[in-house]
Amino acid sequence: MTAAGNGAGALEIAARVLGIATDAVLSCEPIKHGLTNESWLVRTRQDDIVVRLSNTADAALQIDRQSEALVLAAVSEAGIGPDVLLCEPSQRALVTRYLGDTWVEADAVQEENIQRLGQLFRRLHRVAPPTGVRRVELNDTLEGYFRTLQERGIQPALTTKSLRERALQVALKLRENSAATLCHNDVHHLNVTDDGTLRLIDWEYAGVGQRLFDLASVCVYHKYDKLQREQLLSSYTSLTELTTWHRLELACWLFDYVRDLWMAVRESGG
Repeated sequence: MTAAGNGAGALEIAARVLGIATDAVLSCEPIKHGLTNESWLVRTRQDDIVVRLSNTADAALQIDRQSEALVLAAVSEAGIGPDVLLCEPSQRALVTRYLGDTWVEADAVQEENIQRLGQLFRRLHRVAPPTGVRRVELNDTLEGYFRTLQERGIQPALTTKSLRERALQVALKLRENSAATLCHNDVHHLNVTDDGTLRLIDWEYAGVGQRLFDLASVCVYHKYDKLQREQLLSSYTSLTELTTWHRLELACWLFDYVRDLWMAVRESGG
């Protein structure tokens, strides 16, 4: 389906969800920052909503839409994610309330906002994971990407034996003596909204996983230096001893590595 065709489909879905005629929609504008989906901001006189249509191979990029639906319900109730108006994984369609503009990159590196992110992570990791939400085992994630690249005949430099072994060792290290919690796993400025309360959007990589890997996402995306990482960690937990700091550093290395693998899979046809 073409982008124009998808836009028409988004308009029809929005009208159906809101119970209005399509000509009652004031605007239906594409949102450009999605990498694995096509999304539209739909405005009416009463509502602003986002219609998202998946446009990629979910399995290769390790996206579980059924699990995402469960997570969305939980984080909406907790006031951490958007209200869900329609979630049809089989049709690759999701409709949520529009939470407002996302942060710009500069917002994510302000000291006050780093502290707020730490508090947001703490709130998220206290949310009880719904039954049926997938577990994000980092070693399985790695093996899955390795396997996909191998099947496609792609052998990038980041899949050398030494790097593969180090990544798997770090994944196992992060799992040791660590309680798994509900995690977003893809926190950066384009996934943060702020109306005085921080909320997160784009939950497709969420699942029950490692807390410090979740914190690592924002550290890596925004190139936090040592002081900024310490600020994030101290606002998240009182356990700021050397062991916790070292584990966050390992998590940052692994997140960066997993992100590169994801890009390699996507560019190879994912």
